[in-house]
Amino acid sequence: MGTVQVTGRGKWVHSNVGSFVANLPEMLGAMAVDRRCIVAIAEFADVRYVQFWVDSDSQVVSEVISNRNIGHAVALTLDDEYMLREAGWVEPHDKSPNWQFISTDVAGLMKAVTMTGSAIYDVLREEPSNGVWLQTWAVNGAPDSTTNEEREESRVFYQEELRSLERRVEGEK
Repeated sequence: MGTVQVTGRGKWVHSNVGSFVANLPEMLGAMAVDRRCIVAIAEFADVRYVQFWVDSDSQVVSEVISNRNIGHAVALTLDDEYMLREAGWVEPHDKSPNWQFISTDVAGLMKAVTMTGSAIYDVLREEPSNGVWLQTWAVNGAPDSTTNEEREESRVFYQEELRSLERRVEGEK
């Protein structure tokens, strides 16, 4: 089995939303068969994001930012939350502060791809030509671990200062 080329934690690459969404099936599929635990984050110019955690047992956890940790970014409306709920996302709760969907097989993975694309375009209101910053990294630790503690350690909570956001919007990641 091959391995996913990762950017490294804190090392961002820039792309556009259309390219990211088009390549999402390939990225998640490759992550699911990689033997490492991998995290991937796609962050948009307004600091909102989608992120993925793939355990060594190929369980894919997909997440969309929620209002629990939105910081100064644009909050999700009640209609946005309704759309996420109707699409099959699990609401944030004590063990997961983001909207979440877990897939364990190919059908679930394809559903995660469709749900994520809809969340990006319909809920977060991103356009295909908008910029997106991506980072991926392998989680250090036991390769067969699927514990919530390790997920918590790798889960991203963004609450950046406005100055940092302005630099990224100007192209300095």
